[in-house]
Order: sequence, then C-alpha cells, then structure tokens
Amino acid sequence: MSERAEVERTTSIPIEGGRIEAFQMPGGPGVPLVVLGGVELGFRPLAGTESVLQRRWASRASRRPVTVLGRPLPDDPADATLVMHPRVIADGVARTITALDLAQRAGPVAIEAESGGGRISLWLTVEHPELVARLVLSSVASETPADSPMATRMARWIELAEAQDWGRLFAGFAAQMQPAGGAEGDGEDTFSAAARLQPRPGTPERFIGELKRTLDPSSFITSRLGEIGVPTLVLAGGKDQVVPPEQTRQVADAIPGARFELDPESGHTVRQAFRGYDRLVEAFLAEGDPH
Repeated sequence: MSERAEVERTTSIPIEGGRIEAFQMPGGPGVPLVVLGGVELGFRPLAGTESVLQRRWASRASRRPVTVLGRPLPDDPADATLVMHPRVIADGVARTITALDLAQRAGPVAIEAESGGGRISLWLTVEHPELVARLVLSSVASETPADSPMATRMARWIELAEAQDWGRLFAGFAAQMQPAGGAEGDGEDTFSAAARLQPRPGTPERFIGELKRTLDPSSFITSRLGEIGVPTLVLAGGKDQVVPPEQTRQVADAIPGARFELDPESGHTVRQAFRGYDRLVEAFLAEGDPH
C-alpha cells in the first residue's frame, strides 16, 4: 500500500440516530465528488475496505477530491428500519457533507451514485439543493411498485437475509448482477459453494432495513423529480436484471434537461460494465469544473 493510502482512513460523522462513515481522498482542483453505492453497502462497515476504495477511485481523485460515503450505522441496530429510509439517509448525507465542509470550500459538490445510492441522491438533491452541483446516476429507480419484478426480487432478498441464508442470497446476487441472458452455471453447486465460503455479513440489519424502506411508498420520489435543477447524467444497462432500464429512463425523462445513456450489453454493475463509463463520467463532471 502506498504512503498516501496508509494515511487515509475512514472517519465517522455523527448524524441523528447513528453515524456515517466517510473515506476521503484528496485530489485535483475540480469540483469535489461524493460517491454513494448500492444497497449492499449495508452488509458491512466501510472501514476495512480502504485499499479497495483507494484503487477504485484513484483515477477520479487525480482530477478532484473524492469522498466515498457508507450507509448509516445506527446507534441501536433495532432502529435500522427507521434510519435506513432513503429520505432519512439523504438527511444524514447532507449533515455529513456539511460536517466535512465539502460544500463550503468550493461550492456545491457533484454526486456519483449507483442503484440504491441513486434514490438517496435524488432525495438529497430535492431537499438540500444548495449542496448539489450535478448528478451522475447509474441503474437508479425513483420508485419500486408493489407489482414490479424489482419488488418481488427485493422481497426475496429480505426473506433470505432474515433467514440468514447467506449462501443462497449471495449466489443470487452473483447471478443477478450479470447481464440478462448470460451463460448459466449449475445453480445447486453455486449455492453450496457460496454457503461454505461467504461469511455472515457484519451489519445485515442495515441491508434488511434499507430494502424494506425502499419498498415503502414513502420512499418513492418520482413525483418530485421535476424539482431537480442541476445537470444530470443518467446511465442504464440494457440487460440490467435488478433495475429494468425503462425504470432508469423514467428518472431521466422526469428530470428537466437530464441526459440519458444506455449500454445495451451492460448489466446492473454499470460502473464496471458500461462501455466507456469512466471517460463519459469524467467528461460530464469536467463540464462543471472551474476554468
């Protein structure tokens, strides 16, 4: 690990009912970037993953400071369902951005968010518009209708997590993150191997709590997307098995002036699989940098 990586550690910012972890990387002169990942961040604390985060975001940090935020860690695990509502998380993210002085140094920050982090970012932008300069959203849905395949899939994840059937849950994740129509392996062998090798998540209550609140209509934000007034780039995978691309397109269509990009061959892991993702996102972020 480099000397730079050794001195960079995750810090915790107190919020109402808990704390949010932040991993900060100093960077170039561009607009500061805040990164929010998917729901699976609720499985374990951010601390301990610094070397992975350093490698993933080093390129982005060459142009701008990068802060990666984890999901809230509730003071009482029994409160996870309350703390993990996307709107409540957005309020915690706002407090964290303010506490870290990110928006005061150079004005509002840019947000790069994926999947469940995207809905949090939508709430953040609507309710704290003074903090957000521009948005990059990948594989995001602004609602989870009860009769949709998304809701059925999430309900199954909750069922497996509450039963602590981690092997079956993680094996399902591995398959669903791939593009639809990909090659299938032996499902029973995959489930058995995952059950043997995958440790129990450190904080599964956060994962379960966020999923339950994502299914709650009070977390839906479709009706407020027209309030967003910042430049927005929305990306989707044409073979996404978790968030159908038409749901992500709905978000782009509802945000005034939003730009929508589709990679027909990408699955749910747009940051890794979308062709030319980093080049596209860097160009979009650079449009908001000081000149």
